Amino acid sequence: MVVAGEANNLPVPLTTFVGRRREASEVCARLERTRLVTLTGAGGAGKSRLALEVAATRKTRHRDGVWLVELAGLAEPLLVAHTVAGVLDVPEQAGRALPAVLTESLHEADMLLLLDSCEHLLEPVAQLVLPLLAACRHLRVLTTSRERLGIPGETLWPVSGLGTPPERIAEASVTDFDAVRLFLDRAAAVDPGFQLTVSNAAAVAEICRRLDGLPLAIELAAARINALGAEQIRRRLDDRFRLLALESRDPLPHHRTLHSVVEWSYDLLSEPEQVLFERLAVFAGAFTMEAAEAVATEQDGTADFGDLLLRLVDKSLVTVASVNDSPRYRLLETLRAYGLERLRWQGGGEALSAQHATYFLDLAEQAWECLRGPQQAVWLDRLEAEHDDLRAALEWLLASSDVGGAMRLAGALGSFWDVHGHYTEGRVWLERALDADSGASARGRVRALYGLGLLALGQGDVYRARRACVEAARLAQRDGDLQGLAHSLHYLGFGALLDGDLDGAVGILRDSLDAAGKSGDSWLVGWSYIFLATVESARGAFAQASSHGNTAFRLLREVGEPKSVAWAALHLGGAAWGLGDIEEARTRTGEALRRFRVLNARWGLAEVFQVTGLLAGASRRWEQAAALLGTSEKVRKECGVASLSFLEEWRAAGIAEGRAAVGPQRFDMAYEHGRRWSLEAAVLAASEELGIPLPESPSSPAVADAGKEPAPAPEQAMLRKEGEYWAITRGGQAFHLKHTVGLSYLARLLREPEREFLALDLVTADAVGHRRGPAASPVGVEDRLHPGPGDAGPVLDARAKAEYRRRLRELAEELEEAEQWHDTGRAERARTEIDAVTDQLVGAVGLGGRDRKAASDSERARLNVTKALKSAVKRIAGQDPVLGRHLERSVRTGTYCCYAPDPVTRIAWRW
Repeated sequence: MVVAGEANNLPVPLTTFVGRRREASEVCARLERTRLVTLTGAGGAGKSRLALEVAATRKTRHRDGVWLVELAGLAEPLLVAHTVAGVLDVPEQAGRALPAVLTESLHEADMLLLLDSCEHLLEPVAQLVLPLLAACRHLRVLTTSRERLGIPGETLWPVSGLGTPPERIAEASVTDFDAVRLFLDRAAAVDPGFQLTVSNAAAVAEICRRLDGLPLAIELAAARINALGAEQIRRRLDDRFRLLALESRDPLPHHRTLHSVVEWSYDLLSEPEQVLFERLAVFAGAFTMEAAEAVATEQDGTADFGDLLLRLVDKSLVTVASVNDSPRYRLLETLRAYGLERLRWQGGGEALSAQHATYFLDLAEQAWECLRGPQQAVWLDRLEAEHDDLRAALEWLLASSDVGGAMRLAGALGSFWDVHGHYTEGRVWLERALDADSGASARGRVRALYGLGLLALGQGDVYRARRACVEAARLAQRDGDLQGLAHSLHYLGFGALLDGDLDGAVGILRDSLDAAGKSGDSWLVGWSYIFLATVESARGAFAQASSHGNTAFRLLREVGEPKSVAWAALHLGGAAWGLGDIEEARTRTGEALRRFRVLNARWGLAEVFQVTGLLAGASRRWEQAAALLGTSEKVRKECGVASLSFLEEWRAAGIAEGRAAVGPQRFDMAYEHGRRWSLEAAVLAASEELGIPLPESPSSPAVADAGKEPAPAPEQAMLRKEGEYWAITRGGQAFHLKHTVGLSYLARLLREPEREFLALDLVTADAVGHRRGPAASPVGVEDRLHPGPGDAGPVLDARAKAEYRRRLRELAEELEEAEQWHDTGRAERARTEIDAVTDQLVGAVGLGGRDRKAASDSERARLNVTKALKSAVKRIAGQDPVLGRHLERSVRTGTYCCYAPDPVTRIAWRW
């Protein structure tokens, strides 16, 4: 057998390894704790490349080497053991089974064996690996496969695509994502002059996103850059298999094109698995098992559906993610494209699409009924999670001329599009459905019309809203539809308000109140009062607005629909502000913030931020007021809604007063800072201003991301020592602070984000630095750590100090390494021992110490460093509240101190 200190047969990489550094480190950590790790994932996900990188980093860790066994080209199961033996130079022995010979040869071997591409040989690989691991205690095995081996002791590491940019992101942030970096690296190889620019950044980001971050697909797309350019590649991705048909020179046929990679996985499926895989391609987004069973089950299917679906998950053809503790499944877009290709070839796509559309139409109409009740948040979550498939169903209904179905589906989604800020998209779908109904007779037309009116009003398009709602009111009156009439009159009245016709608005809204009352629908009555309260606020009649608001709040709270209660609460908050009752205004606005946040209702949040900014101004907190007014404007513009004229007047008056109070430059600087806040930062700031706990975030990741703005680039700040002063700059503004030890500690933390420093080490390092510097203090580390007059006297002798410092440093390094590898057990053991040593020191017992009652050096350092850091942050906050806020949320003090950058306030430090 081949043995050597760093023996290996790993190939020399021909391309750079882009991204996945953390994954590689974590897989290495798994191999420290377990002896069999399998990297699983779809074809083209980069399993082999990651495995080779892991193996390369472990060459010095194994006495007998790291050995690669490539199985992709092996078709005969009986030759697995022979292939492994050939790589390891283990000869056959007459009369003995080769697996037994291998076991004997590797019995004491300290080795890593990498078995690459095992998916088509799972059983023979498992039959070989299991006895080897059982008999060879120092052997470790790393395998790559599209499916697990399924043997005891196996640890799975799913390999998915590289990180891709969200749909809307600033051009400067695109290169933060590994998929984009890979594309740029491979594109430069075929076109050395290719660079990311403002004009091509969006196309590159979409290419990476639509290719699911799959490295193989991205490399094939990048290889086309010299002939097509990024924009042309993006446009041709609908026919990705033809576009990415450029063959590599890989010796294995199923590795040469994207189509052959997917086909290889498909061919390994059983016939029932193939059928289900094809049928699941009808889903455009993530789906539940219930939806899949309702849509994709064959009429005469006999196989257990759940078992088949889970087998596809195991074979990496279907991915699964947990949303609110419930699994949702999806096909990567490239795999879905292959499934749709198979469906078209077999001719079964039309019936399946009709079944899919029927299911989602029923779901949307069920949701419409439930959106006006206590379960509103749950149903909004569900619709956001299903949005891709709702779009696909709408498109199919329109393409197949099912006008009635399209009208009903679009009308049922109007409230959802309103709450989640999908105004433009919702209007497009509703206009298409209404235009397709040439005879104006389709069922559900009234709902679609007033839904269009609602969305048009949100964007300030009063003319289109009026046309739609006038027709809706006429049809509703003709058919005796009191609920449809009340809805239509609501929006006609609101449109009159937007046009400045306050008296006309009141007349129409009183008609809506009459229709709503006759219908017996408390929800509609409550909304009539909300619109009336809005008109009175516009008039400045805050007492009457409060009266209408209280009536609305009472009615709508009984109904239990969160969005309506939130708007009623916000109107009461605005009215209380107008009446000068600031505490009542804070209470009501806080309730509105809490409810809007759970729903991710961005229009409502924008108005909450404005009212909260006005309340901050009423309390003379002008910089906070400016930032909240700035973020209100930003969120309103991002969701594309119009602002009422009277709200603009309130806003302008608040801005004028604030600029007069603190000066235009200071106010405008805070205003611009608020415009850069993420939604999370704005919610945090508003909740703190209103004195309420941070509201619960939207429960579903799909909802949390809905309409989410591109993450803004963090603001740049700098902390630099200049003689006896520290210079701090942010946003072009600079100030200086006299040196203190706290600023020195802070600089050390800022240089190494996320690293935990023992407070004792910070004190020691600062003392040593001062002794070495030109202005060194005569006070050394002994003086800093030991008590002065009146304390309990010397704590530890020199030998004790050296010993416990050594041990605490070892434990700190142990803890840091454990957390780096995400080894929670090891980290907890290190923390436990650190706590134990500290407790012993508090009692002055152990490590050479002697009994005493004073605090230990570690405890004294903790207290002193904590006090110094808090003082430094307070001094910075006095000069720059924005930086102060960030540091208050990011600097952690205690026995260990750390700068963990707050993801909400977002500051990046330069040196």
